[in-house]
Amino acid sequence: MLCANDLLLKMSSDFGMLAGHLQSIVRTAPIRYKVFYIPKRTGGLREVAQPAREVKAIQRWLIKRLKPLLPLHDAATAYRSGASIKKNAQRHVESDYLLKMDFRNFFPSILMTDIVRHLEIHCGQQYDPSAIKLIAYVCTWAPKRQGPLRLCIGAPSSPLLSNSVMFDFDKQLSSAAASDSVTYTRYADDLALSSRTSGTLNNYPGLVAKLAGSLNYPQLELNERKTVFASRAGRRVITGVTLTADRQTSIGRKRKREIRAMYHRMILGKLSPDEQRELAGLIAFADDIEPGFSAWLSKSIDT
Repeated sequence: MLCANDLLLKMSSDFGMLAGHLQSIVRTAPIRYKVFYIPKRTGGLREVAQPAREVKAIQRWLIKRLKPLLPLHDAATAYRSGASIKKNAQRHVESDYLLKMDFRNFFPSILMTDIVRHLEIHCGQQYDPSAIKLIAYVCTWAPKRQGPLRLCIGAPSSPLLSNSVMFDFDKQLSSAAASDSVTYTRYADDLALSSRTSGTLNNYPGLVAKLAGSLNYPQLELNERKTVFASRAGRRVITGVTLTADRQTSIGRKRKREIRAMYHRMILGKLSPDEQRELAGLIAFADDIEPGFSAWLSKSIDT
């Protein structure tokens, strides 16, 4: 069983770094973050904190060792090898009814104390309490240099830790859903439940809220304003991917029109190099969601 000093010595050796310098970085890790803001799809700005390069390196070193030990549920479809928003949406294409929910301030709601409790349960045979506390400390952020320490979106350790901390929630909700022939997936903070039977999903907002409130950790709050029911008769969108009436995935009509307009402007020589790169990315994304989109796009302009 490794203690904190064992971890630091191994880390120091692997990084070729003086122990004193490494300890200084570790001691100040939660405040070595740069904060910036990105637009939300629904409007407003999302605060993102990104650790300094040396803290990122330490987090990646730790996560490489934790990954084989931490449980991940099959319902957690983000931040794992081969994962994509398309694959998340495809789990629901055979459904007729959809319920979408999400958690408010998902990453910041997961505290260092939650990480410590989770690691004690799943890594307690490999790491002693001092090592577990060190790992949780280095992987969490002190916003405005104040506590409590918490996860942030931009840290390389946050995807694995957030997914694994939600294991019990995913397991319990998946079990309940399976008993009702309901499909459940969670893409980070976005929950999707779908069914082929009318009315089956009606009780799930209450069930999800009750389950979230009963967790030992983390303490999460649902964003009730974003709870949405939809059916095949209307528009169903999961993590930006549209589920079509013929049980396929699509980027949606609006995005198709936007890409087509950009493509037309490119042909006319009216796109800057940056806009051309953006268009190339959008077309690649569309081709992934709807194979053959680029061929359709070229044909639609030619005609």
